[in-house]
Amino acid sequence: MPPSMVKTIRDLIYWEYANLIARAAGFEGNYRFIVSRFKKLKASEIKMSDITRDDRNMILKDECCIYCGSTEHLCFDHIIPRSKGGPDITSNLVLACRKCNSSKGDKDIFYWYGIERQEQIPKLVISKYLKLVYDFHEKNGTLDDPDLNGDGKLDVMDLAIFNAGASLPKK
Repeated sequence: MPPSMVKTIRDLIYWEYANLIARAAGFEGNYRFIVSRFKKLKASEIKMSDITRDDRNMILKDECCIYCGSTEHLCFDHIIPRSKGGPDITSNLVLACRKCNSSKGDKDIFYWYGIERQEQIPKLVISKYLKLVYDFHEKNGTLDDPDLNGDGKLDVMDLAIFNAGASLPKK
C-alpha cells in the first residue's frame, strides 16, 4: 500500500515510478529516497524517462524471456493485454517464453506478479507499464481520480486500464 500522501492515479504512478528509480539506483526500500523522488516527479523537477528508451533497452537485451530468463520458445507478450485494451505497439511488448506468456494470459501485470508469482516485476516491464497507463489515464481524464476500481483503497490494482472502462489509444 502506498503512503497516505498518494491520493490519485497520477500520484500512484509517480509513487511506483519513484520506487523503480530507487530500485535502479540501489536504494530499494529507502523510504526517504523514494519520497524525495516522488515529490520531485510530482513537482516536475524530474520526469519519467521516455518510453522510447525502454524500447531501445528491450532491443539491446539478450534474447530471453523477460519474466523467467528462458531462451526457448520465445514470443512477444503484450504487457497490457490486447483483450483488456492494450495497444499493439512496440512499447506494449516484451519478449517472453510461451510458458510465461500463457501463464500471464490477459492478467494485469501487478495481479500476475503480486498474487500468482509473488515475485518482483522486472524493471523494464514496470517502466513500460507505468508509462502506458499514465498515457491512458491522461488521455481519458482519470489521472486525478482516486480508487478507480471502487474497492475503497488506492493501490496498484487501480492502475489497470480495464478498470477505467475504455481502451488505450492506438499510436
